[in-house]
Amino acid sequence: MIYGHIEHQKTNQYLPSVIQQCLAYLNETDLEALPTGKHIIDGERIFANVMEFETGEASSKQAEVHKEYIDVQCLIRGEERIQYSLEDEINPISQSYDEENDFYLVESMNQCNEVIMHPKMFAVFLPEEPHKPGCLISQSGLIKKIVIKVHRSLLA
Repeated sequence: MIYGHIEHQKTNQYLPSVIQQCLAYLNETDLEALPTGKHIIDGERIFANVMEFETGEASSKQAEVHKEYIDVQCLIRGEERIQYSLEDEINPISQSYDEENDFYLVESMNQCNEVIMHPKMFAVFLPEEPHKPGCLISQSGLIKKIVIKVHRSLLA
């Protein structure tokens, strides 16, 4: 997991080039004007999903895990807590892998951590890293976020 701010060039220059490419897209795009839905950046290798939804209690959510794509999650509006963990065989799978949508769900995460997201902050989750986005901080609120999906082969 990598955590940062899209405008911190001094730190971001050390990230892999494909992640820097994603951050450039985030900095050069009017994120607030982006409609919800899928946005193609580089075919099925890099694309973005823009969504708006209400944050909720972490206890009411399950963590998602991907196998093929890296998530570069960036908050556009609002605030959210994202819980995450390292890959761990102890994490009980609650929903089997959906190959078409590249995810499976885990019921709980061993050694859970969290990050607080504000606009223009980003978190990168690698394949097999469980993460639970959209959790409220103090009260539920509407958020808008973009998740750039990067095929894992681009980091190899």
